[in-house]
Amino acid sequence: MSQFKVPDMSCGHCEKAITGALKKAGADVQVKVDLGTKTVDVQNLPDETVAGLLKDLGYTPEKVK
Repeated sequence: MSQFKVPDMSCGHCEKAITGALKKAGADVQVKVDLGTKTVDVQNLPDETVAGLLKDLGYTPEKVK
């Protein structure tokens, strides 16, 4: 599992956009967004892909683990 801090994520729309974009990247991708901690946990997707998709959506992801 990879975790990214997304400090500019702020609402349900952000959560929906991020979840949708990451799940489209692969059939077995698992995504958990936590607005409270502003983190996104992702399984079955390379870190570079996650970071790129988040940047494409206009966010500034920071790799946590």
